[in-house]
Amino acid sequence: MSSVIEDIKSRLNIVDVASGYLKLEKAGGNFKACCPFHSERTPSFFISPSRQTYHCFGCNKGGDIISFVEEVEGLDFQGALKLLADKAGVTLTREKAGAKDERDAIHSALLLATKFYEAVLPKFPDALTYIENRGLTSETIKNFHVGFAPDEWRALGDFLAKKGISESVMERAGLIVRSPKGFYDRFRGRVMFPITDSSGRVIAFSGRILKEEAGKTLGASASAKYVNSPETEVFHKSRALFGFYQAREKARHDDVCILVEGQMDLILSHQAGATNTVASSGTALTPEHLEMIKRFTKNIILALDADKAGLSATHRAIELALDQDMDVKIAQLPDGLDPADLILKDPALWQNAIKNARHVIDFYLELLPELYTDKDTLRAKISEIVIPFIPHLKGSLDQAHFVGKIADLIKMKEDPIWDEVKKRAKTVGVVRETEKLEQKVAQLSRYTRISRTIEGVLVWQAGLENPSVNNISEYRERFTKLIEGSPPVEVVNGDELIFEAEARLQGSEKIEEELNSLLKSLAEEILREKFTVKMAELKQAEINGDVSDAEKILSECQAISKELHTLTKNTL
Repeated sequence: MSSVIEDIKSRLNIVDVASGYLKLEKAGGNFKACCPFHSERTPSFFISPSRQTYHCFGCNKGGDIISFVEEVEGLDFQGALKLLADKAGVTLTREKAGAKDERDAIHSALLLATKFYEAVLPKFPDALTYIENRGLTSETIKNFHVGFAPDEWRALGDFLAKKGISESVMERAGLIVRSPKGFYDRFRGRVMFPITDSSGRVIAFSGRILKEEAGKTLGASASAKYVNSPETEVFHKSRALFGFYQAREKARHDDVCILVEGQMDLILSHQAGATNTVASSGTALTPEHLEMIKRFTKNIILALDADKAGLSATHRAIELALDQDMDVKIAQLPDGLDPADLILKDPALWQNAIKNARHVIDFYLELLPELYTDKDTLRAKISEIVIPFIPHLKGSLDQAHFVGKIADLIKMKEDPIWDEVKKRAKTVGVVRETEKLEQKVAQLSRYTRISRTIEGVLVWQAGLENPSVNNISEYRERFTKLIEGSPPVEVVNGDELIFEAEARLQGSEKIEEELNSLLKSLAEEILREKFTVKMAELKQAEINGDVSDAEKILSECQAISKELHTLTKNTL
């Protein structure tokens, strides 16, 4: 494997890879950018072409090209390696099954399941006919690895068992369900759509039951239209978008991503040429989904049904996207059709809907007068639906532009509209500030909470005839040395600290191990605080133009960062 990694690194430059995610600026012999791992306005993320490494002086993340892709794509090591290998044109050699770790075993089971469903599909003509009648070509079926799960209790499970996959792995992959009589396949009598991560590895499935007449032919039981894999070690629905792997490069190239709801919507959209389309697969859009899309573009087009239910369902998604400073447009679908129906009717209609997508507020200001002809009702709906979006817009000029458009539409002066916007903005601001305050309090109290716990454990154990911790005096000495120069531990009530320690660790056989872990966590927290102070000093030195002092402080920052990295690594 090491030779493969070296081959990948020799073919790829971290600057080229990172530039696909970040806007890089030359900084002497290095490159800098705003960090993709935390919010900041002043760049503190640096890339060294000579060392092929990166480091952020704001959040302390750093590493090589592989760890960068792991972090930015949310992948594990194998996933990042696969993505980079594909980019470099390197073939990854397969390890023997016995050498695989648990997550790899789950990925292997999911891949085998995909191949099984694909191989089974041609054996069920009714299922294949149904898929083709939905407009999918044989090439599309192959590209998206569409398959079929027979309406049998153990068809997949028996197949995987013969391939050496244990029941435990099948269950953890979400492929089987246990019962008092054994296990049975989770998916039965369904058209199967594999869901992949951003490196193309299968992580889950979405299974659609055949339409009623096909279900009767195959004996499929009547149940939910779609059944999705449960959350597993490799699948988290809040961080998975159907078709993301296929859409990512096109979204980057076109600088826009199209979001639809269903599997057929997505697949037919790709078949119609809009290969920058992703699907939420019936799951509410999350901030994590939007972060995934933002790695490739800040522009998003939502394809909605032009009805009242469709408007309500996407309201929160729009606010989330605007909060992330994304440009949100809406593609209006005629006659209440969904994208799949529209594409089957005429792919050109879908292309036109995308081409003519309008800014979300423009979309509503055009649509609402059609839905609500009564003037009073229209005003109420604009107040309910449109005005809440305006405080989420980042630019004051954008806010002023749309306030003016609303005033023209409902024949009012701008002042009362601005009053309503400000009222809404206070609510948005309170939520944002509350979240920030909660985070700040949690960060500020971490040192205190860890210190109190350590103090409680030491006092508790020191008062026992037969303590579980040996050499308490040595631990006390380590603790005292750690907190020298730091805020003292606030002990309001010694009995309270002992009670907390007992409640947390009473009966544990690993109290000494817990104490060591707490001391390491405290050391890490103290180093982070030192690093924060030094970074503030560095910024001030840069403002003062004191190059010599800045270089000295930078060296100190690097030393603290290295010490913190070593400590964290040893803790893991």
